[in-house]
Amino acid sequence: MFKKFITKYNLPSFRLKQLQEQYFQHNISSWDELTTWSKDMRETLKKEVPFSKLSNCQEFSSSDGRTVKLLSYTSDGYPVETVLMRNKERLTICISSMSGCPVGCKFCATGRMKNNRILDEQEIIDQVMHFKRKLAKKNESVTNIVFMGMGEPLLNLSNVLKAIKILTDPELIGLGRRRITLSTVGYIEPLKEFFKANTGVKLAISLHAPTQKLREFLMSKVAKENRLDDLMKILIDYQKKKGKKVTYEYILIKDVNDSVEHAKELAKLLKNQICLVNLINFNKSDNIPFEATTKRRVEDFQTILNSRDINNTLRYSHGNDILAACGQLASKQ
Repeated sequence: MFKKFITKYNLPSFRLKQLQEQYFQHNISSWDELTTWSKDMRETLKKEVPFSKLSNCQEFSSSDGRTVKLLSYTSDGYPVETVLMRNKERLTICISSMSGCPVGCKFCATGRMKNNRILDEQEIIDQVMHFKRKLAKKNESVTNIVFMGMGEPLLNLSNVLKAIKILTDPELIGLGRRRITLSTVGYIEPLKEFFKANTGVKLAISLHAPTQKLREFLMSKVAKENRLDDLMKILIDYQKKKGKKVTYEYILIKDVNDSVEHAKELAKLLKNQICLVNLINFNKSDNIPFEATTKRRVEDFQTILNSRDINNTLRYSHGNDILAACGQLASKQ
């Protein structure tokens, strides 16, 4: 992120190391705290390199205290939402790769937003650093990162890969690769490029339907151009070559994709795969005409998957009361 500045002023390499160490590991809150640099050097840095490209930050906390949503804005005024989720074992940050989203899934509030633009690698990392600094003051640290916020990561692959390098570099943020998950609706050609990059991070596929027809109904833009059978072929090939598990995300929507027959079709689709099905009950948002399924239907759905040896779990949704849960991010205060 800072190499251009170092190169422009022909500064020695140890200056870059000092800058990165203070910024990423010591969690300084402004360039004034970069005390290993002279005041004149800090002033020049201030003028040319923004400490954060995101500003006007507002935080919203859930009633149970386990979730914090950050609403911030890019320098050109576009909204970005980020979520910190806390449980007994993890402090997970759900980050955005875009402001808005071009995919337009029918069940997702972000898809109803205007598709504003992609975020560069600093705007992606700034989301992490905002919470990293706050947690450091409590002697806490980020344990996991998920690319599950606004936008489709594979449609911003170049910047997402740059951000992953920063997140995993032991001299920068230094998270383990398996503590990072990238979630995608399944754009096939960018997915192939992602596999070639060999990042080592976990992969989650936003599936949400066991058939091509139903997937086209729920996710028409991506599903028509990236057919389900083609997507399955490259995912199965990936699993065989790498021996890595793929997580399939499946939002359960009442009377749409939550029947026993849907469960049977899903089990057939995923038979013999190295996978986990992450079941998520639909989170209600304004102007989206769907409802969450019932507890009984969730149990019946899981019973079918279990009987066919499909590994699955029901994911708890964080922050519904502040519109921070899966599918609710839409820059609403």
